[in-house]
Parts: sequence; structure tokens; C-alpha cells
Amino acid sequence: MEFDKNKIRLKIAISKMEEENDIVMENKTKNIFKIVSTAVAGIVLSTGIAFAGTKIYEKIWKEPEKIQIVTDVLTPQAQKENISEEEAKQIAMNKLKEIGFNTNIIKTDHYKEIDSNKIMYRFITEDDYSISIDGQKATFFEIWNISKKLGEIDKKFNKYGSEKKVGSEYVMNKDKAVEVANKYYKLFGFQEGEYEVTKVDCWNSDGDEKAEIGYKFTITYHKKYGDTDNPYEYVEIQIYAKDEILWMVRTQNIPYDNNPTEITKEQALQIALEVDKNVENKEITETKVEKMIVNMNAQAYYRLTDKEKFYKEMSTVDYPTEERVYYHMEDKIRNAWVVVITYVDDWEDVVTRYTRGQFSYFIDATTGEIIGGATMDYTYSAG
Repeated sequence: MEFDKNKIRLKIAISKMEEENDIVMENKTKNIFKIVSTAVAGIVLSTGIAFAGTKIYEKIWKEPEKIQIVTDVLTPQAQKENISEEEAKQIAMNKLKEIGFNTNIIKTDHYKEIDSNKIMYRFITEDDYSISIDGQKATFFEIWNISKKLGEIDKKFNKYGSEKKVGSEYVMNKDKAVEVANKYYKLFGFQEGEYEVTKVDCWNSDGDEKAEIGYKFTITYHKKYGDTDNPYEYVEIQIYAKDEILWMVRTQNIPYDNNPTEITKEQALQIALEVDKNVENKEITETKVEKMIVNMNAQAYYRLTDKEKFYKEMSTVDYPTEERVYYHMEDKIRNAWVVVITYVDDWEDVVTRYTRGQFSYFIDATTGEIIGGATMDYTYSAG
């Protein structure tokens, strides 16, 4: 089953833009750039940044490969890159057995990610759990409780409109939620100290995000490197207070290179500004630079090589999937300077303002290469 996630997100984003609400565009990083051969190399070398100090670091940016999007998940290339359905089913059954859940699978489903050949296999169990296996990595990805019982709890809170009007067994505080989540964390085989709790979101019928009491919670764990956590190495656990029911467990594990910082904040800004001259000729009103962990992507590369098409795709509802440009890139998580450039606000319409008003460059903190980017202020949206 194929889901056009880009189309759905685009419609939502444009709708919000037209309402002129505070928005942060969806920035599922799609992949970034080596500033076309001599152009980028010249910029980096001329600033003396590629060879930081006395050390010479191997370049990590490689020009991305443009890929053709296909809707048939059973193409030879997809089959080559993914395990079979039977192999995925066995992994799912092993995980279910490991955590003591019913292993009787009654339904099988799968879909291919729109911008890659990755197949996600989903298996529905007799006791209403949906477990997903990453076909490329051959690993557990997530499990969802799809029981109607959870919907009944949601309806109860929507009906009464306040936690105060239901029994105390339906709610808990954040400390208790973390305690319950930790039990599931251990049940799923994650080691103590491997990940740390970084965020606790409370769900309540009053819409108060700062509330300490709620009827369901999302607890997020990350792997930490000193004071920094890698957003691409995480465990997310969602629970209901009633009977401490598990709602969802999801995990992702893309290792962080933990590369050293050889490029200064000032050098990163200089690199971004020099490159941006080749893309946008508008006056710059503000810049911001922040150190972050990022996933290398091709957005800056695409924007540099075909700016008009890049923005047309982004701002056009129902843009044909087959005409979109996608790039194949390896997942590479790097320490980088994120340079946010804000242009003078004299755009013709609100859609253009929100799609082209800012751009964020990812400058590798070790090599000084541009390894990615995002529209809007990535330092804000990534949080």
C-alpha cells in the first residue's frame, strides 16, 4: 500500500500558510550538497576551511544520485534492497515472543517509502497489535496498540472535557508516566543507560501542554553525547494511564559520527553566505548560526542546481509524484553548524514568503562542506 506522504504534508502546509498562522514547514530532510564540483570546492578552499588547522580530513560529501520513484514495491531493485516478507515476519514473531506478546499474526501489510526503496512490513496480531519491521535494516521499527479500547478512553475524555470528571484510575502524573515507560523500555530489551529520557509530553483534554496530569503520555529517550543528544538515535514510548496500557513503542538507530569541530562559527557563516550568492539575490536581513546534529541531505544541492523547480515542487498542491526530484543518499549523522539566512520580507504572497523567506545551510563542523539544508529556520523547527 503506497502513501504519498509528501502530498499530504504539502496540502497541510499551504493551508496553514494561507491562514498566516505561525508555521514551521515540515522538514523531513530530503538531502544536500557538494556545491557543484569547482564551485563549492573553490569556496571551501579559498577560505582555508577544508584543511582546518594542520589536519586534513577526508571529504564526506558525495554528489547525490537522482533516483526514479516507482509505485510498485515489488520491483527488482526494491526486492534486492529489502528482506522478504517471510523473513520480516519471522523477525516480528521473534520480537513479539521476546516481549511476551501474542505471536499469532492474522494479517500482513506493507508499504514503500515514497523517496526510497525501503519497504516497511506490518503484521497485525490476534490481540490487536500492529508491529512493523524495517525491510532494509531487517530490524524492529515500531509496535502500535490498535485496540478499540483506546478509542473508548479517548471518547471519554472528549465527552467530559476535563480530567477532573473521570475516575482517578484514568490519569497519572509525569513522574508515574516515566516509571511506567521505563518498564516497557526494559521489556523491549533496551539497556539501562543506553538512552536517556529527554522529553515527556502530557496528553489531556484541556489542551494544556504544560500540564503535569494527563490520561496518556509520550516519553522520548535519546542517546546522548556529552550534553548533546542525537535526534536520530531514540526510543519513543506512548502509554495510557488507565491500566498502564502500552500505546506505542518506536525506535530508530542511525549512529552519530561524533566528528570533531574544526570549523569556527564565523567560518561556517562565511561559507554559507558565499554559496548563497549563487542562489538568491535578495537582501539578507538576519543570520543565525547554531551547532546541531544533522542528517546529511540533498536540499541545498537541489536548490543550487535548479532553484525554480525546487520551490515549484514545494509550493504547488498536487504536484505530480512522478515529476518530483528525489536523491539517494546514505544516512550520515554529523556534527554541523546550521546557518539560517533570512531575506528581506517583500515577497508577493504568503506562500512564497513561507517557502522562500529563509534557508538553513548545514555546514560540516569538521570539513566545512555543505552537507545539507532545509527551508525555513531549521534551528527552530528541529526542536
